[in-house]
Amino acid sequence: MKAKYLLLTMFWVGILSACTNAETFKDALYFTGTEDSPTVKYTVDGPSEIGVTISASCLAMNDQVVTVKVDSNKLAGYNTLYGKKYKMVPVDDYMLSGNELVLKTGQNISEQLIFSLLRTTNFEEGATYCVPLTITNVTGGMSVLESSRTIYLVLNQVMIVNAAKSVNMPLTFQDDPSLASVPQVTMEARVMVAKFASSSPYISTVMGVEEEFLLRFGDTTIKPNQIQLAGGGFPVTGKTEFEVDKWYHLAVVFDGSTIKLYVNGELDGQVDAPRSPIVLCGKTDKRRFCIGGSLNSRLLNGYISEVRVWKKALTQNEIQNNMCYISPDYYQDMVAYWRFNEGEGSVIKDWTGNGWDINKTLTWKEGVRCPE
Repeated sequence: MKAKYLLLTMFWVGILSACTNAETFKDALYFTGTEDSPTVKYTVDGPSEIGVTISASCLAMNDQVVTVKVDSNKLAGYNTLYGKKYKMVPVDDYMLSGNELVLKTGQNISEQLIFSLLRTTNFEEGATYCVPLTITNVTGGMSVLESSRTIYLVLNQVMIVNAAKSVNMPLTFQDDPSLASVPQVTMEARVMVAKFASSSPYISTVMGVEEEFLLRFGDTTIKPNQIQLAGGGFPVTGKTEFEVDKWYHLAVVFDGSTIKLYVNGELDGQVDAPRSPIVLCGKTDKRRFCIGGSLNSRLLNGYISEVRVWKKALTQNEIQNNMCYISPDYYQDMVAYWRFNEGEGSVIKDWTGNGWDINKTLTWKEGVRCPE
């Protein structure tokens, strides 16, 4: 069984400076690691153990006995506040080593309580799970820092999937007139580049429409390993310099007035873009929507998966919530969704049901972990 322990200690002077909430500070107890945020994230791919402790803003003058419990009722409010869709771990799939933590006299961090995740076999594919753990009582006289009364243990499950070696995959979006003027667009993909372009124009295409809305690495004016949204008169280049043989989630969002680039769910570049709606259905071969190439070349040398095209502007939370997989419950407003998880055959399924299957014989990479 894997052990992942939360052992985040700090002196109370540092805690005072780190405290960003509006509470009047006084000597108090709180879950270790929640000084700035009540959320602590873990990646799990099976049974795991997480050590949880209580910290104090000073050395305890006497023993403090802290009683805690799992409080599933808090999850709905948390999801609403932070724009998440976390699910509660089934009650039979976890256990606590007890319900009390003791902070001994002269100490400022307690003994550990162990949260044990017993199994992940009942987890839904792609879902993120969360366990709220709340302080319910303190014996010993110290108060609780209210903003840190509850710790949210967020469990990101590892998915083991296939990915496709990238080749030029042009699509026939031109057959759909509803895609001729799209006021808001989001494109997403997970990519791993094996080698960036080494000759002019130094472009490795991820996807999109040439001269209209194209997500790509490189150009003559930027480094070959920088991401850029090109076309339409409002290019935006990300600041990240990408590494080879490493998986990244990419997203570009046009909300009607701004274009934003995200790398692994974090904003990487943006530009004001008072442009016309996006044309996804170019009428010529050079203006077709393509994945993995453009202008019949400029190929992406690497692997690709989880490719999605939306007729809406996703928020940062929506991007972060679904980087490895997205449930059918949220297919609304999708143009197409290719998981590239088939591992065999020559048909890459469009999971939205909109009929944009790709017919292509591909080379596959097995055992891809998401997140890594």
